[in-house]
Amino acid sequence: MKARSLPFTTSLLLLASFLANAQTSIAPGSGNDYQAAVVRPWEEPAVRIAVFERLDASFSGDLWVTRSDDGGETWDAPEPVQASAANERHPSLVQTAPDRFQLFHLSDATGGFRIHRAESDDGRAFHPAGAIDLGWASPGEINPQVIRAADGTLVLSYHRLGGAAYVARSMDAGASWDSLRTQVSPAAAALPRLTQRAADGRFLLAYQTGSNPVSIWTRSSDDLADWSDPVRLVAGGNNHDAWPLALADGTWAVLWARVDAGAFQIHSSHSADGSAWSAPRAQSDRPGLNNVEPFALPNGAGRVELYWAAGQLPGDADYDIVRVADAVVVEGIFAHGFEEH
Repeated sequence: MKARSLPFTTSLLLLASFLANAQTSIAPGSGNDYQAAVVRPWEEPAVRIAVFERLDASFSGDLWVTRSDDGGETWDAPEPVQASAANERHPSLVQTAPDRFQLFHLSDATGGFRIHRAESDDGRAFHPAGAIDLGWASPGEINPQVIRAADGTLVLSYHRLGGAAYVARSMDAGASWDSLRTQVSPAAAALPRLTQRAADGRFLLAYQTGSNPVSIWTRSSDDLADWSDPVRLVAGGNNHDAWPLALADGTWAVLWARVDAGAFQIHSSHSADGSAWSAPRAQSDRPGLNNVEPFALPNGAGRVELYWAAGQLPGDADYDIVRVADAVVVEGIFAHGFEEH
């Protein structure tokens, strides 16, 4: 039987989808680069600023920054942001004014892990502002993630070493924080991350529990002081590094690293209300190579601009931050009249 060729229109759509999903490295090299935090500045839609952690052989980190002025197509050579004898990891970058960026990260520079802040007026040079006070007498706050809420305040999610996940709010662009120590997970939880939906202001929290396997859970709330809604399991299996976000149409999405055929691959799932999640959708296909710690920016209906740490060698070594310009997390390419004939 003669093979039927795809119609020209469909072929163009498939080619465009392939090109959009090509993975490009934003910080190549032989070291371990993890945990990218990326902003698209309000008044400069073609600019991207990415801060990531670069780890040495003992997995102690420094923070580096790179910038793109052409929508993420090309990137400057990375420059160190926070580089010292201390272990500085897990950056979270947020814009607080047209000319102001706040960088939060964990550090043991003051003895024991605390969350530290640095400030910048251009997204290139950051000036350390020291550890933030979250109301804990002893150190142990790690893995911060900060979002700018709809009312302009900042909301921080973090967890205590070996303990539960918490949130705090800042009314002054990150200079000071409430000390309520609001617990958001029922018990011990790691890597809590938040997003907020613009349409109704509702928050979605994602976090992980366990060691092997690791489970990803979500929980939503209209009130940062009340996290009584049920927790929901996103997917079975061994899953790590959840990143939640609200898409343009209000759909919730979660991206994470999932063990598939012996290696971590990036997957996504979506939900209309946060109570039931779609089957995992693979976003990376790199057999035998690990892919971890996704980060995503909304990119239109059902789509995201996706970043993650991609292993260049088998095992847990030589990670580069890679980018996919336009990744589909809610399928719709053939949903509006595109058919094969």
